[in-house]
Amino acid sequence: MMKRKVVLAIVAIALVVTLAMTLIQELSRTQTTSNISTSTQSSFEESSTSSTPSSNELLLYNELGTFTVIGKYQSDSAYAMAEVYTPNASLFVSPFLWNMKSANGEANLTYIGHYLHVCINFTGFTKVTPSIPVDGYPGIMYGQEDWFPFAGSTQVSPLLPLPIIVTKLPQFTSTLSYSLFIKKGVIDDFSYDIWLTQNPNTTYLEFPDVEVMVWLYHNETLSNYFIYEGQVKATLIVNGTPLEDNFSVYVLPHTGSANGWIGVYFLSEIQLQGNVTVPLSDLIVESFSFIQKVFPNITPEGYYLDTIQVGMEFNDVNGSVLAGYTLYNWVIELK
Repeated sequence: MMKRKVVLAIVAIALVVTLAMTLIQELSRTQTTSNISTSTQSSFEESSTSSTPSSNELLLYNELGTFTVIGKYQSDSAYAMAEVYTPNASLFVSPFLWNMKSANGEANLTYIGHYLHVCINFTGFTKVTPSIPVDGYPGIMYGQEDWFPFAGSTQVSPLLPLPIIVTKLPQFTSTLSYSLFIKKGVIDDFSYDIWLTQNPNTTYLEFPDVEVMVWLYHNETLSNYFIYEGQVKATLIVNGTPLEDNFSVYVLPHTGSANGWIGVYFLSEIQLQGNVTVPLSDLIVESFSFIQKVFPNITPEGYYLDTIQVGMEFNDVNGSVLAGYTLYNWVIELK
């Protein structure tokens, strides 16, 4: 009887030791996995939103805090605006619902720390100009726009002190880290919207002012007013990998009226999302070679780069739209 008790005790002790060892190994594995996950997340956040810019980087993301800007018909806030302070400049943020006549719902632009979350949720949307397949362009702006609706200037960095004469423009790339979502309606484009004028203090736009749009992601079908003028090849970096992309280039001789500004549209051959770097200054300068195919006497001399916007043009379907994006980071790097 005593021998049996001793054997049972030994077995019990062995089971306890085995369970203890298994628990220790599991805790160790879990801790290691947690450390790897935390390390990976920290590495991503550090690389995408470093708070200490290098000498040639312009960091264009919200530095501190959480806040929201709402665009809503009922509160007459289609052009609501706020200023975002970045590590070495500032941005204007606006829902910019320029084609909204009436609607139920809202465009919500919320900064949570560095990240900008944009959610567009409307029903019963009616347009000021129904023939234009765009409802608005919620996003951010860097530079100077003395015309409606921004009518002002952000804080600018000595690295890129807009407005700046185009012929003296430094060479730079621009990197956006972003993701898109669509439930209802249409994402017309996720893009840069860039403005060039001959008078940086102008309070209204007209011919021969220039709008350059670079569509990284797009679904809109251009009308016959847009003239196809060829392609330009550019080397991008997408999620860390160099990538050759062909941009189809269209020129809109006059926007909105017979005396309207010139539009130049670069449409990516690839639907781009993620971390996307483009040679933005090269595309800005290259736009004049396409303008000259329509207006031979227009040259870069005398033009200023006033402002660079980033945002998403969207359109409703039967009055409804539920779409948006998250912008994790925007970095301009001088070469």
